[in-house]
Amino acid sequence: MHVLMQNLSLTDKFKALDQWLTATQPLWQVATFAQTHWPWQHDYPKLVAYLKQHDDLPLEDVLSDIEKVLIEHVDGFQPAPFISLNELEASQKRELPSYFKSGIKGRKWAQIESFSKLVPIADSTLEWCAGKGHLGKAIAYRTPTRVVSLEWQQALCDAGEQDAQKLALNQTFVCADVLKGEANDALQQVKSAVALHACGDLHRILIEQSLANQLDAVTLSPCCYHLTQEDTYTPLSKTAQQSTLKLSKHDLRLAVKEIATAGKREQKQRDRELTYRLGFDAWQRQHRQIDEYLPVSKAPDAIMKQGFDAYCQWAATQKQLTLHSLESFSEYEQIGDIRKRRVLKVEAITQYFRRPLELWLVLDRALRLEESGYRVEIGEFCDKSITPRNLLIRATK
Repeated sequence: MHVLMQNLSLTDKFKALDQWLTATQPLWQVATFAQTHWPWQHDYPKLVAYLKQHDDLPLEDVLSDIEKVLIEHVDGFQPAPFISLNELEASQKRELPSYFKSGIKGRKWAQIESFSKLVPIADSTLEWCAGKGHLGKAIAYRTPTRVVSLEWQQALCDAGEQDAQKLALNQTFVCADVLKGEANDALQQVKSAVALHACGDLHRILIEQSLANQLDAVTLSPCCYHLTQEDTYTPLSKTAQQSTLKLSKHDLRLAVKEIATAGKREQKQRDRELTYRLGFDAWQRQHRQIDEYLPVSKAPDAIMKQGFDAYCQWAATQKQLTLHSLESFSEYEQIGDIRKRRVLKVEAITQYFRRPLELWLVLDRALRLEESGYRVEIGEFCDKSITPRNLLIRATK
């Protein structure tokens, strides 16, 4: 049974999650590719025995209910605490005309439509990392606010400016690189800021600069926490800074790694890539006589279509490894397939911890704002089927 975390403060919710994630750390903080054996064989032998026992069954049959598997095969396991979210009330209800979605993919448009309804009304709003400013256009149409769209690529600024003029919207563009500290002038001109799926350091900078400029409101949906200059995560809030959790980039990547949302074709491609990647890893360990994982970038589709040998030749070239003229990789493809089945089971287990970890990170950001005097809400701005990154932080003074 889940522990219900309703009507609690953000701090209490964070501490409940933090305590649970700390206690279950060995189950989710694993180097999936780096290890050639089961990561839990010493700490959780019953879990590994169960996973090994059903090696011939489809993954979805073995792990159809991850929580049940963990309760039955991990001594003393407690399910994740249920963290209640806010029901976010729309602040803007004017419907957007259909021509606004021209050139925008369906799911992205649905995200913009849902997100823009929830932005607090202000006389001026900064759209952070705007691209062509599609979100800003929706906000400018729905309210009398003046929108400033901040984007580092001049070509996107020019295209967005043209669209805004055609639609007669009160929207202007500023070309600036926020990673180089060029956003401050634009922030000083507005009362509110928004960011839809700003990655890693980009949304962290937005939070800190919004606080520095004392904005009245900040609305953001964080994404890609692992895209950061830091090797080890530094919490934003004082509350999170008291945690003993140490998160690597690999851990942060888990928070946005939604395996279940992949389609069948995409899943099949991923399975083949996993087999190839792990098969090559087995070869390179033998070839180099060094028992450590060697990361390889994603191979082009043209290479993948040529088969395993072509992949290994490509990967070896990428890593500047010397190949013998008659090098055979066939046995390593079979090794890769065996390791892939194990990796998929490990990933399926760690997926259970993905959302709690994401909530931990979102609560850290929310607490940073709350500790600075904002009233903060956390909710879902759209259905998970539209985007798995559907959590929104709305902070107002």
